[in-house]
Amino acid sequence: MKTHHTGHAEIDQQHQILESMVGELATFCPRADQSLCAPCNECTSLQCKQCATSLAVIVSELMAFHIGHSTYEERMMELLPSTSNCQAHIRAHKASHEGMLKQLKKFTPQFIHDNLGTAASQMNRLLKDWLGDHVVLFDNRLVDLSSAIRQGIDFDSELVAMLDEHVFPNRPTIAKPATTRSLSVRKRMEVRGRFESLSPAQRAVFWLVVSGKTNREIGEELGVTVNTVKTHRAAVFQKMEVASVVELVTKADVLR
Repeated sequence: MKTHHTGHAEIDQQHQILESMVGELATFCPRADQSLCAPCNECTSLQCKQCATSLAVIVSELMAFHIGHSTYEERMMELLPSTSNCQAHIRAHKASHEGMLKQLKKFTPQFIHDNLGTAASQMNRLLKDWLGDHVVLFDNRLVDLSSAIRQGIDFDSELVAMLDEHVFPNRPTIAKPATTRSLSVRKRMEVRGRFESLSPAQRAVFWLVVSGKTNREIGEELGVTVNTVKTHRAAVFQKMEVASVVELVTKADVLR
């Protein structure tokens, strides 16, 4: 698809990463030719299951990255002045983010399994249309608004400081090869997106689990039952896509 540039280096890089992830939709089915997915009736049930699993993983990563990307832009919006013009843009821009996330959530593993070819085509079309329309209607406007107030505040420095604190802790400050940098940004955005999807209670449990506390100790600190802790813990592991505390600690290191 045609890449739409906003002129903002960070946002444009994130859009390029999103577009590369959209491109991965063309690779999930090893037997696909011109279409995204080969006719499923020509494949074994095992082959179909493998394709469905691969597509579900791609969708999960896209959803997490989208949340991280939205968080980035919404932190950026916090620096805009409280004028009616800016606030109207912020409301509409956030609504667009929420609408996209709502659409992505429809692509559940069960829906993908039952409608493999259709799911792939719908996802591909949805993301391509959204990236193009969203950039033109909202991201260009966000960059224009931010540029208009640069004389009033040190926008770039303040934005970078805020992003380093809230969105990209441990952001590398030295130049790296473009491919390595893109992969690093993609990983941080994905982890940040998964963390942003946690509820406040789940985030509290997340950090206490990472600190090494037991379920009983977490329950005592938060004033909830052990069963409640177990429920939150299971949700954290599922949303962060980890199977052990060690893996969760690794994800936490990305957030610090």
